[in-house]
Amino acid sequence: MLKKIISAGLILSAVLFTTQVKAQVASARSIAEVATKEISYLGLTESQANKVTEINKMTADALIALDNKAGDNSSSQNNKMIADEFVSIISQRHQAMEQILTPEQMAVVKQDRAEKIALFRTLIMVPILDLTERQVEQVYEINFKGVQKVQKDFGKRLNKKNASPEDADSNKAKKVIISDFKVLDKDFKKILSPEQYEVYKNNQDLIRESAKKG
Repeated sequence: MLKKIISAGLILSAVLFTTQVKAQVASARSIAEVATKEISYLGLTESQANKVTEINKMTADALIALDNKAGDNSSSQNNKMIADEFVSIISQRHQAMEQILTPEQMAVVKQDRAEKIALFRTLIMVPILDLTERQVEQVYEINFKGVQKVQKDFGKRLNKKNASPEDADSNKAKKVIISDFKVLDKDFKKILSPEQYEVYKNNQDLIRESAKKG
């Protein structure tokens, strides 16, 4: 069985980091090793690399379990459960990484915020919309375009380059995000099936609120 969330993460890794992995047959250990290699630019010590690999393996195990748990994507209750659990898994990984990496390394990790938000938003959408491998890449590109637009708009409002929603009043941030992503509805409609698009429209608030926690 194709592990949807894990597969999507590896597909996007291939897009972002040119990593080539057969997602369908990847074990939690191999996924962990790939994820650790992708942050080798941080100059990890051997001890750090071993600890990070273990964290990534626990995260992979949790995401594989979540994949197996994903149910009816027409159920808003099921979608919220999946999104909440996904956010929790990623949050726990982030907290564990903070205990291992130096402040300087964490500062580097937090750069390229647009890519990370787009990735997080895409991975949330995978189980909710039951995306195909091809759609994963397409959805990521649309999400990345949307996040860049949001950052640009916040930058204009706050006179700050690539500002993020955290820099603005929450109500204003919500309005900007809704407005900027609404423009992209036509892009999503082109690549999603009618059924997927309907699920997407019905779960936009859930996707937006979950992505804010990433």
